Amino acid sequence: MTQCRGCGRQIIGGTVRKEFCDDDCRGAFHRRRYRQQKVEEAEERREARLNGNGHATPEQRKEASEAMAGIIQALTPKFVRRI
Repeated sequence: MTQCRGCGRQIIGGTVRKEFCDDDCRGAFHRRRYRQQKVEEAEERREARLNGNGHATPEQRKEASEAMAGIIQALTPKFVRRI
């Protein structure tokens, strides 16, 4: 006899590998499990947003823009026009 992973009741009948007593219990178990994961991920995103992680300051954005302009200028081929 095995116990249901969702509600803990004894599982009667079925195969030895059966983990849940019925489909409703299986669905509820997985909803609870994945809901908890989503709550934790949302909390991590909230903490990162409040700490300012992943966001550049206006000065950093300006420096990056200037650096990109320099890189693009250096990579742009120079055409010499002959008449």
